[in-house]
Formats: sequence, structure tokens, C-alpha cells
Amino acid sequence: MRGPGGASTIPVFTKSTNSLTFPGDEASAAVNQVDVRARMVEMKSTVADYETLVDDVRDLRAFALTSDLKSLTAAARLMGESKATASRRITRLETVLGTALLRRSPRVIETTDEGAIYRARVAQILGLLGDANAVAKGARAVPSGQVRVSAPTGLNEALAPALAQFSAAFPQVAVYLQVGARLVDLESEPFDVALRLSTKLADSSLVAHRVRGIEFERIVVASPSYLKAHPAPMRVEDLESHRIVEPYDRQAAAMSPLTFTIRGSDAQVTLRRPVAAIASTDIELVRNLVVEGAGLGILPRVHVQRYLEEGRLVHLLPGLVAPGPNLYLLHRGGPFLPSKVRVFVDFLKRRLVLTPSKTGPKSPRR
Repeated sequence: MRGPGGASTIPVFTKSTNSLTFPGDEASAAVNQVDVRARMVEMKSTVADYETLVDDVRDLRAFALTSDLKSLTAAARLMGESKATASRRITRLETVLGTALLRRSPRVIETTDEGAIYRARVAQILGLLGDANAVAKGARAVPSGQVRVSAPTGLNEALAPALAQFSAAFPQVAVYLQVGARLVDLESEPFDVALRLSTKLADSSLVAHRVRGIEFERIVVASPSYLKAHPAPMRVEDLESHRIVEPYDRQAAAMSPLTFTIRGSDAQVTLRRPVAAIASTDIELVRNLVVEGAGLGILPRVHVQRYLEEGRLVHLLPGLVAPGPNLYLLHRGGPFLPSKVRVFVDFLKRRLVLTPSKTGPKSPRR
């Protein structure tokens, strides 16, 4: 390529100076020099300078599906490949990483501890890659894939209609819901979202959204059969002489007082927390024990309202309520959120509602 006067304008790389110069224009050569080394440093600041190791993203998907489904055959079927091909992908991935991700036998497949941590990170990578591919094609990603959710017990009546509506609105997003008292670690376990009941969340890097449609104020209740054998409490102090059945809360167990608010005012009544005769992490079990006459319960109104209306429970000390926990939706932080997680969280924030019936309790059946 020639410029004016026949001078060459093709840049020449000079290895000793790591620069490009343009012959034929000595006066501006210094201005036109490009510091290749500086450019390389700049690139390293935005692109990791370590090996990505994995050459085929389908190897990651084969591992993730097998880990989730606990079946190599099912994973291969979803990928449209043979079982042998999917197995080779996982073996290749384990070889490159130098660690076992799965324990495989003819009868069972289990994820190793290292594999569980890797699976949690891979979930984010695959989700973001899917979104990035769709954006590059000129359209926002259609939410798809699996959302893995952890939830506490006692939310079935709220979750069932909300999840049914979500599934109808986003048919390409599959929801896996694990219900239990154990608090999953979103940072190291392969879950995308956690619903958590708490009076105060611990500090973490997670993003928390409070669900406003559910109130968990607690009231004192007992069954008619229990009240036949024990006099009903007339004052808060009377609770100390009764058998108490309550949900187990590690935070609450460490707190000594139990505080009630007088309805319609800001006045409070504080009581030394009674020792529970029975405590359980399953709130539905606690409610059923109270219905069976095992003791008094201090339970969220939303979990006992139907039983009050049916006369199977009696509301005691109706002028008092105890503050309950808040419900939060938690997910990992970061600049990008997979579309399947974003739409799930946004949907539940709007649709997750669990409020007491407006009809008032019926008289107990005698």
C-alpha cells in the first residue's frame, strides 16, 4: 500500500520496542507508535490471563445435567447425544480439571463435594452464556432452563398458585423446588433462589428482596381439647404455666424475652420466653400438634386462620400479637442475572400472597 509520493503506509512491527511505526513519515512516527505491551496489559485487565481449560461448553452442560438429574442416560437424552458421548464429555472435563466431579456406578450417580461447588458456578456461566448469545442475535433472551429454588415449610398455600401461574407464563422455565428447614448456601450449592423467613438477615453478598404480600404476625392459639384440661390464659404471664409447642428458631432460641404488642397501640408486653415442651423446624407439624392438644401455640395467623374458622383452634389473648419474621427472596449478586432467575424473582415478588381470611373465627365446636 502506497501513500502520497509513493511512500509505503504499511505499519512495521519493531520487536525491540514493542511498537508499530509507519515508514515514510518520520516526523509523526513517534506519535503513531502503539505500545503493544501496554495494550496487552489492558487486555489482561478485562480478559483473564489464565487458561479457561474447557474447550467445549457442551462438556459443562453434560456435567450439569448429569449432576442435577442423577442420570447419565437422562442427561444424554436431553442433549440429543448417546450415553457414551455424554460420559466422555464428563471424563474429559474431570481430566482437564484434575479432580472427580461425579461418583459414578452402575446404580447411582452422586456429585462430589468439589463437583457441587463447581456445579454452582457452572450454573451461572451457562445461564449468562445463554443470555449473551440471545442478545448477540439481536433479541432479549427468552427465559428458559431450570430454576432451582429452596423454600421453608409452611408456604405451600402461597407457593402452589404462584408457581402454577409462573409455569403458565414462562413454559420454557422448569422449576425445581426443595422444601425444608435447612438453610442452603447459595454461594456453594446449585440453587438459584432461596425463600427465607428471618427477623434479620445475616450480612452476605446475596441480593435480598422482601416479599410484601405475606404477613407473619403471631397469635396464641390452643385446641378445645387442651382448654378442657387446662384453664385458658387470661394474661401474658399465664403462658408460663402452660405447655408451649412452637416452631424452632435458632435466633429466637438465643433470645430470652418474648414480646407482644397490644393491638391498636404501640404498647408492648414482654415475657420471659417459656421453655417449649415440643419444638420443631416444621411449622405445619407444630400446628398439627397444637390441634391435637399437645399445648398452646404461638403461631403465625396465616397458618392457623382456617383452623380457627373451623373451630379446631381457639384464639387466646386476642388483644395481643407477637411480631413475626419477614419473608425474603435471595439470589446471588453480580452485574448480570440470568433471565430465568430475573423473571422468577420478579414474578414471585408480585404474585406471592398469603393473607388471613377476612371472615373472622367461628365459635369453637363443643
